[in-house]
Amino acid sequence: MNKIHVLDEATASQIAAGEVIERPAGVLKELLENSVDAGATSINIDIKGGGRELIRINDNGCGMTAEDLATSILRHATSKIKTFNDLNTLRSFGFRGEALYSVAAVSNMTLTSCVPGGVGSRVEVSGGKVLSQSPAPAIAGTTIEIKDLFFNVPARLKFLKSEAYENACLLKVVEESALANLQVGYSVFSNGREKYRLPAQNGPVEEAVIARAKEILGTEVGGNLLAKSFENLGLKIFVTPPEKLVATRDLQFVFVNRRPVESKTIQQAIYRAFQNVRSKDRHPAFIIYLELDPASFDVNIHPQKRDIRFADERAMFNAVLNAVSETIFYSATAVPMSVKESSASAQTTDVKAPLAVLKELTPVPKESAPLFEEKPAALPLSVPAQKPSVFTPKPTFMVRETEEPVPYGSGAPIEKAPSGNALPAGQENLPAWWKGPYRYLGQLQNTYLVFENPDGLILIDQHAAQERVLYEQYLDSFEKQDIAVQELIFPIHVDLPPSNAESLMSWAPWLKTAGFDISLFSARTILLNSLPAVLRFKENDMKNFVQSLAQIVGDPAKSDDSLKKKMVAMLACKKAIKAHDVISAAEAEALLDSMKKCKDGMHCPHGRPCVVSLAIKDIAKLFGR
Repeated sequence: MNKIHVLDEATASQIAAGEVIERPAGVLKELLENSVDAGATSINIDIKGGGRELIRINDNGCGMTAEDLATSILRHATSKIKTFNDLNTLRSFGFRGEALYSVAAVSNMTLTSCVPGGVGSRVEVSGGKVLSQSPAPAIAGTTIEIKDLFFNVPARLKFLKSEAYENACLLKVVEESALANLQVGYSVFSNGREKYRLPAQNGPVEEAVIARAKEILGTEVGGNLLAKSFENLGLKIFVTPPEKLVATRDLQFVFVNRRPVESKTIQQAIYRAFQNVRSKDRHPAFIIYLELDPASFDVNIHPQKRDIRFADERAMFNAVLNAVSETIFYSATAVPMSVKESSASAQTTDVKAPLAVLKELTPVPKESAPLFEEKPAALPLSVPAQKPSVFTPKPTFMVRETEEPVPYGSGAPIEKAPSGNALPAGQENLPAWWKGPYRYLGQLQNTYLVFENPDGLILIDQHAAQERVLYEQYLDSFEKQDIAVQELIFPIHVDLPPSNAESLMSWAPWLKTAGFDISLFSARTILLNSLPAVLRFKENDMKNFVQSLAQIVGDPAKSDDSLKKKMVAMLACKKAIKAHDVISAAEAEALLDSMKKCKDGMHCPHGRPCVVSLAIKDIAKLFGR
């Protein structure tokens, strides 16, 4: 018996559909690309049930005759290419002819179309089979209605996420299409509610991009983008200035020949340009447009054509790095970059363009910049560097159960408190690391608290310690279902892309049990009405928390409850702690006392140490005693 056989048409078409569309957002992406390729200047979108019940898209494009309409749903049917060599000059979005054929195979689909001045026609398809073809009203353009998506592929239907999550993915597709095609107007309704009404932008490119960015990214971000165009590569850059970085990576868009793509090369080049003016928790928002020869890149390395490969990745990296550096360097709000002391000699009488000088200098992170320019005649003996074996940071930290301060220098283990009844009376419940009495000596650079105890010196990272204390207090209240809530007199307005707002609102019921009451003010604005009283947020901190949370939340139904608690607690506590706070002696001593009551007072919620000990015997060795 033969082992190899040809699949039947129904099975092959369903497999092809799986390669082209994974979820409703994939359907909408394909249909939007077809509408734009058809020359549409107005597109109307209706969604129900996260796209599973209905996706309807209507455009005013060139339309199709009855014959073309019937052919459009056949496999490999396309108007974009005729031969393989046409791929090297392709400027449109689609070409494989898989979209309508694949969608029709896994849905109930109705297509209605008419060319200007022609006769309208309609085709109805179910599961890939044509049910009927009939005349229709002579309205120029095309309307495609997709119902009951994946009705005949239950396995794929099973793996779709919640309606809110799928809605968020659909809105993300619209946002990308709207930023790529400024001359097209979009209106979007989800379950009868308007999500977007974006008028076509036909003015100068920079003005058009900024106007649309305000609608999608929000006025605060979109209205502050720096804009600069470069003839090379048809590059247009819109990026936040260094002092307007945001708390999320979700406001980053790259378009190559108007196609939304993901490129690590471009993203890394942009982050390199910001490396000296960006803290770890702040990110640039950007919109990058490139116009390239189709032969110089490949988007066909993935069925969804999201990934892109450039013919010369290094040249692309350098071009984007230099362009972004120039954009932020020449902005009115640009800040000076920190460079190594050895590069001071570069500033000679040979005057060079600022960007050329930047290329030659080696940037240094702000943390390593010296406090003073003049060096003393003699330097004090330096403390030996901590050995990697004592503490090596990991990419992902776990909350630790053990409680040991990190020894400084030699890595010698800290002597644990004696077992049995050796502890003084009344101190039986003290943690093993506690070796009082402690005397507060002061604060080092508004970051580290210095204490003295019988064994030597204790250094406490005040921010990591505060984060640990808040984290445990908040989780303890959470477990006891006794979270004190602080109602805000004036709710905080947080602008988000509607796709992010949709995702975050799916968490609203659970977040309320965590002490955060949020509501939807508009399609792109979230209201924060209350928060846990234990957390002391300033207004900007609250906005940053909501923006960061909107980026990382997924489908709440797919998340474990304990992981939700830890995730929200870690993020909330991190945003509530401010760097370089000046604190009094009483506050320092109160923090130490709170650490004593923690389950793990030695590590921040991410597992990094927040206490380091320097034994008196090690101090003596430094002085040769």
